Amino acid sequence: MNLIKLFICLIIIFFSTTVSAEFYKYVDENGNTHFTDDFNKVPEDQRAGLKGYEESDSDTDNVEKKAVKEKKVPNDNENIKNLEKFYDRLNNTRLQLVEEHEEIKKEREQNIEDRKNAETTEDAWKANQRIKKLNKRQEELKKKFEAYEAERKEYNKKLEKAEAKEE
Repeated sequence: MNLIKLFICLIIIFFSTTVSAEFYKYVDENGNTHFTDDFNKVPEDQRAGLKGYEESDSDTDNVEKKAVKEKKVPNDNENIKNLEKFYDRLNNTRLQLVEEHEEIKKEREQNIEDRKNAETTEDAWKANQRIKKLNKRQEELKKKFEAYEAERKEYNKKLEKAEAKEE
């Protein structure tokens, strides 16, 4: 019986989700205040200084705990700074990946040489074990590189959008 209660509690915990909604507040020419969740419905002349609001509601939160957070819509300067930071982070990641690749390459060459020059089967076995560990590191590096490539593509898309806005 206790096992069933525990199982039900775990199911409830794992399937709890967070709900989030963003909305915008603006004032029309008659002085009426409007709220909308579609940024495109806000008049273009009011979009520059517009502040967005984000309301987050978790299934496990009480109604009293609901809060509205003020969130600024990023302007062009902030977008450029964010792109520059994104580029710097990507460049640092690329340098780390290249450095790690070179390190693995050197270790692999050394281990192959050690295996060739092994005098006992135990020495050869140790060299093979080190090569297996390097293979695992190589697989992890490959996954990191794939993640880097995905981020690089995302950066290029953001850069194209920013360049399109400038034109």
